[in-house]
Amino acid sequence: MVKTKSVWFMEGVSSQKDILNAVSEMRAAGGYNFVTVASHRSHRPEILSEADHAYIEPENPDALIPFMKAVIEKHNVVAIHAGKRGALYEGLRQEIEALGVRLITGASHPATFLLADDKAAFSEQMLAQGLAAVPSEVVASSEEVLAALSRLEHAGKLPCIKPVRGIYGMGFWILKKTAPIMQILNHPDSRIVHPSVLINTLKMAEAAGESLPKQIVMPFLSSPECSVDMLVEKGNVLLAVSRSKSGSVQTLENSGAAFDLACQCAQTMKADGLINVQTRTNDSGEPVLLEANLRPSGELASRFILG
Repeated sequence: MVKTKSVWFMEGVSSQKDILNAVSEMRAAGGYNFVTVASHRSHRPEILSEADHAYIEPENPDALIPFMKAVIEKHNVVAIHAGKRGALYEGLRQEIEALGVRLITGASHPATFLLADDKAAFSEQMLAQGLAAVPSEVVASSEEVLAALSRLEHAGKLPCIKPVRGIYGMGFWILKKTAPIMQILNHPDSRIVHPSVLINTLKMAEAAGESLPKQIVMPFLSSPECSVDMLVEKGNVLLAVSRSKSGSVQTLENSGAAFDLACQCAQTMKADGLINVQTRTNDSGEPVLLEANLRPSGELASRFILG
């Protein structure tokens, strides 16, 4: 008797529950015959209950292959979506695929994760490949930040700063000289800070022996962000949809300059799996790349799988 095939969705960043729910709905609507498996490192019943079978992943990377082998054999798993620890699983691709499964991490080489994780290197590499990207300058001290701000202000650009590495926009600030000094405390959600507040804070931190994680200073682009979700197979974009939001109005598209630029980025990176690329429009009205996330976005299920 042939076992029903299974697809395994491992711990995700923010969309695992929605993806599992969407896959279940798609399976029911299409009459497909396969089983879903879900796993997470934490006890998350609200996520894991969306799958037919669920497991707790081991924290220790050394225990992963034996754990995966047991689950694969028990449920006849044929494909694995790696999710949050994609970079780790990509490094184990040969061992995992030797178990007879198709591994989907978002990339097809560990170096791709290093590139996507470093926003400065990403911009530099995309520009070198002839793709439009936001120019950025890496800074690691208060003096370097001050110099970078001066150069952008001299060019008539509004500066912003964010960590070289990070997700969810953490550490992003628009540096505005017309902002009140108390803006950062009274309205932190605005993500606006007076440059002197930032510089003085950095100087105080340096005097206290605290180091500044590498940051990038770049021109702030006030245009709506365009977020493009894609299903990619070894650089070949199979499906894609872009979303841009202006106020309360959200626009979905599958064409246009930003859409095409994001697809070219995925092809250049030889991405593989469910990924997300973000762009904004520059002062000349042209889209430029902001970053690439080798994972699904939080709204993937609502605008991509079910769309």
